[in-house]
Amino acid sequence: MKVLFVNPPNIRSDTSTVENGFAVKAFIVPPFLGKFKLAQMLFRRLNKITGLGNSVRYGVRAGSRWPFTMDQPLSDYAPYPFFMGYAASNLRQHGFDVNILDAVAEMEYDYANFLQKIKLEESDIVVIECSTPTIDIDVWFANKIADFSKVALAGPHLNQTTVEEIKADNPKITFYLIGEYILSSLKMAKSKKSGVYESEVLKDIDSVPTPFRDYKSAIKYFDPSMPTPKPQLAMYGSKGCPFKCTFCAWPQTMYFGNVALRSPENIAEEIRDSVEKYGFKSIFFDDDTFNLGTKRISKLCDYLKEISLPWTMMGRLDISPNWLYDKMVDSGCVGMRFGIETFNIDVLKNIEKGIERRDFRKTLEYICLTYPEVMIHITMMSDMPGQTAKDTEIDMNIIKEMGFTNENILRSYQLSKCAPFPGTKLYEQMQSRLDDATLKTYKAYDGGQDTIMKVSKKKTSTHIETWS
Repeated sequence: MKVLFVNPPNIRSDTSTVENGFAVKAFIVPPFLGKFKLAQMLFRRLNKITGLGNSVRYGVRAGSRWPFTMDQPLSDYAPYPFFMGYAASNLRQHGFDVNILDAVAEMEYDYANFLQKIKLEESDIVVIECSTPTIDIDVWFANKIADFSKVALAGPHLNQTTVEEIKADNPKITFYLIGEYILSSLKMAKSKKSGVYESEVLKDIDSVPTPFRDYKSAIKYFDPSMPTPKPQLAMYGSKGCPFKCTFCAWPQTMYFGNVALRSPENIAEEIRDSVEKYGFKSIFFDDDTFNLGTKRISKLCDYLKEISLPWTMMGRLDISPNWLYDKMVDSGCVGMRFGIETFNIDVLKNIEKGIERRDFRKTLEYICLTYPEVMIHITMMSDMPGQTAKDTEIDMNIIKEMGFTNENILRSYQLSKCAPFPGTKLYEQMQSRLDDATLKTYKAYDGGQDTIMKVSKKKTSTHIETWS
């Protein structure tokens, strides 16, 4: 029996609909051109002068905590789909044939062409990982697959409410996997019973095989905010996050508050095996929060120093002593990503960031001043509860004073749009602030454009409003 995991194309224009098969009539940048910076610059210029390719949006889905689109191809960025990877490896260990097809990593923009590739796999079950802003595409595409294979929907958009929304009009979809599906996908494959599979969150991540990488796209995953030598090994040192940010989807919709920390020995073994088998030249720890457990990370640094590959991570500023950051750099860390969101303490309280210590900025300044050659990427956010345009302006001024720009890879930042994904506490809070039709305008959860949080600003714009 074969189970295929797929990440379909994510491309649309303002005229793309279910009825026209999400056709894009405007100019689409050919994938081979999207990989060259000179071609990207030329396209931007032509777009500005002639409107070439106007309204076309290119995006990510599986593997992205914050699914978004851009007005040009994401030439370098493709996140590794960890849920698919771990689920596939667990199924393979239990005797199932598996594969992964990733249209985003392959820059495949043709839905019909990708559908044909799926058909050629001759799989018994095809699992699609969904996201909120692409759910209309995902459900439409699932129905296409259902003409020749049983199909399952999975991913952070799914919960009891959203599943019922989908089931009502889509009888051809056989399975629904709610939450993390590393274990539930195996239960589905064994039983083949149609219906909804609740998540059984994996507590011991060391107990399952490392993620499946024996497929075409395995060495194409890359994060350009941390441009280390390619191929870049994306991996987990842990999964889940103990903090309670109201907007953050995966800890609430996939892990349900559970955190699993891998042992340093297990992590080191995966790195050595992956380097030997696939030739990876650098490491990107794409954890929800990498630097959990000071002693554990310190021990891991000992192994990373022995392995001697450049590595980067995604962590928090307020949970590690300065000496641990020193040890990270000494062991080969060449880049750090931190989720700051805002420097405004009132807004941080609104989103329950748990980073109200007022010295977290000092930690960032320490790292920046002590290690000028280490890449630091910070993630900021606008349109959060109680956050005003003036607050965002102040945040931008602060980071620019610290040297963060979009032109300096050593000190870079991103400004994302806040979105209240279904299943999060923020979504629950928004239910009393927005009507149901607005909340279910799922295309408006795209982190690369204004989201439905922008609508809420017409009603709420002060810090003093109660969000708890």
